[in-house]
Amino acid sequence: MTVLIAIPARYASTRYPGKPLVSLKGPDGEKTLIRRSWEAAMAVRGADRVVVATDDDRIRDHALGFGAEVVMTSSDCQNGTERCAEVAAKLPGFDIVVNLQGDAPLTPAWFIEDLVAGLRANPAAEIAT
Repeated sequence: MTVLIAIPARYASTRYPGKPLVSLKGPDGEKTLIRRSWEAAMAVRGADRVVVATDDDRIRDHALGFGAEVVMTSSDCQNGTERCAEVAAKLPGFDIVVNLQGDAPLTPAWFIEDLVAGLRANPAAEIAT
């Protein structure tokens, strides 16, 4: 079973505009929230592809700059789930699509690996959150 991790990121948040591009300091230096989320996704064993899903050129350009693959999505997406669904439609052929929120860089790799293992073990399951 093939696994896609999609990281939805939008600039136009009403609560915190530009949040994906905010820098956070850590033991490994200062990096943006979207970069930290991408690095967390890249640490997941068994993921076949990791993409940043955005409708914003600033986020796209920044993500491409650190080596992420980007899929541009519609600005009509109301939330991360809709953005990931659009990515799944644009990149068909994945058996499992994981929505790793762009503001969740502390999600441990083992958590996603366990989630994927659970979905693989129960093919009748259509969705997990």
